[in-house]
Amino acid sequence: MNYKNSGVNIDEANKMLFKIKNKLKDNADMYAGIFDIREIIKNYNNPLLVASTDGVGTKMILLEKEKRWDIAAQDLVGMVLNDLVCVGAKPLFFLDYYATGKLNSEEGAEFLNYLIKILNTFDCQLIGGETAELPGLLINNKVDVAGFAVGIVEKEKILGKNKVNDGDIIVGLKSNGIHSNGYSLVRKLLEEKKLRYSEKLIAPTKLMVNQTLSIRNYINAAAHITGGGIIENLSRVIPDGLCAKIHVNWDFHEIFHEILNAGVSLQESFKTFNMGIGMIYILKPENLEIIKNILYDEEIIELGIIKKGKEKIELQW
Repeated sequence: MNYKNSGVNIDEANKMLFKIKNKLKDNADMYAGIFDIREIIKNYNNPLLVASTDGVGTKMILLEKEKRWDIAAQDLVGMVLNDLVCVGAKPLFFLDYYATGKLNSEEGAEFLNYLIKILNTFDCQLIGGETAELPGLLINNKVDVAGFAVGIVEKEKILGKNKVNDGDIIVGLKSNGIHSNGYSLVRKLLEEKKLRYSEKLIAPTKLMVNQTLSIRNYINAAAHITGGGIIENLSRVIPDGLCAKIHVNWDFHEIFHEILNAGVSLQESFKTFNMGIGMIYILKPENLEIIKNILYDEEIIELGIIKKGKEKIELQW
């Protein structure tokens, strides 16, 4: 009896690491990732470190079946870094967790190479992670991925509810579709043949990192619209006594019309999905034209206004 006979192949894990070792630089053989922050903090007066962690969720079941490791990597980066920038933090480094019932070094390395490539576009380093082969826990060779990132922000420039005021306006960036939330419901609809599989069903999470960082000096708060939809996520940045009055007048992505036609109510859909809005910004009215000019290649959707009220979110149909 040996470890390999029990379902864990250390040699396969070593082959996977070897395929990306040169991209991890000095951290490849370390027990923990190291990041030199000394030069970076010289540009800050009161720097704070910000951390975020998330995963791709049960969308991985669909992505693994289609071998879409490129989408899995983008979803993971999007779920983690889109959250991180909501407080105005610039991403610095990232760690991943790749778990599977039976390790395939080719597929694992493909995922990591895509992950590194995407992170490099944000000058964010992958400094390490964990590869776990878990026979018996992840059955039928399933794969699960998670990520952890750290960023930096000037203390005085942190975005959040303390900067939101009566009279501020609310705008949004369109999503690519479902992104990476609500897939337990999506898979149930697929299993019951109420929804037909298509490529748009697994469209990657829109990366809204650079967009948010480029306008962070002109916004008061940001909300990444993930699980729980607009109501759950936007309410996090609305102070007590104020209400975000949202006018639901944008065109839903085609995939959401298909979900509605599959029998999911509009109310349930808004509780579960982003419904076509990937990121929401709250800002002073006079800054609207500024952010439109900065984000000239994005469609800025004017969603509503902040007013006094008891309910934090009010959807107006």
